Amino acid sequence: MTTETVRAADGATAHVLFHRQPDEPSAPVLVCMPAMGTRAAAYTPLAEALGRAGFQVAVGELRGQGTSSVRVGRGVRYGYHEMVAYDYPALFRAVGPPSRGPALPPGHSLGGQLGTLYLSQEPHMAAGAVLVGAPSCHYRGWPFPQSLGMLAGFQLAAAFASVYGYFPGRRIGVLGNDSGQVLRDMATQVRTGRYQVPSSEVDFESALAALELPVLAVAVKGDAMAPPGGVRGLCDKLTRARVTYWELALGDSVQGSRHYGWIRDNAALIDRVRQFVNHG
Repeated sequence: MTTETVRAADGATAHVLFHRQPDEPSAPVLVCMPAMGTRAAAYTPLAEALGRAGFQVAVGELRGQGTSSVRVGRGVRYGYHEMVAYDYPALFRAVGPPSRGPALPPGHSLGGQLGTLYLSQEPHMAAGAVLVGAPSCHYRGWPFPQSLGMLAGFQLAAAFASVYGYFPGRRIGVLGNDSGQVLRDMATQVRTGRYQVPSSEVDFESALAALELPVLAVAVKGDAMAPPGGVRGLCDKLTRARVTYWELALGDSVQGSRHYGWIRDNAALIDRVRQFVNHG
């Protein structure tokens, strides 16, 4: 495993964790972006297992998290637009041209959502996508009464972040610290079901509908943060993509949140990804 620093067009930097296959430079490259409030280093067990399975792996970092040079605080403003327009292109430039091996971004949760928005603009940068626990955050994708909790919770979080100057997730024990704009962007999608990014002129809904890449969408059974209805909600936007939907069952020994348990209990997922790569 090696670490490289990537620089976005606006000057922001972050470390990318690479696991390359020097003997097989044309092996598929799995490009992973983390969930909201989650450091790239948390995916090391997955990256190592994928490397042993013969894949090349690049684990990026969401803006404001982990090794990102952007530090969350009052007056620091960034949202979906900055991550899609700057951070994802920088990561894919670091991965290199498709001749090195077809890139298949496996994005987790928010990392998968934003990765899909990026690919809707630059579909030539990947041979397909693997989305794990990556839902549309529209509240109707959650069963009642959790759906109302989603709707109210994110509107309150966005309002609080606007007043406080940022979202202090670590202090209140919910996700991590993040920009108020990220919370406002997410709250909009929770409420409307549409990816309407105020700071971007891109019509992401039309772009998602036009995306034609093969997609493996994985819902983890028992994952309350990305239930099947939410994962299918994102799939439903990809009307021209060749979507394979699959539900992953984790072992009984998995402790803690099912939203993250697959990072270590990864054998079944890796087998399914291998099938997707070979036949997709």
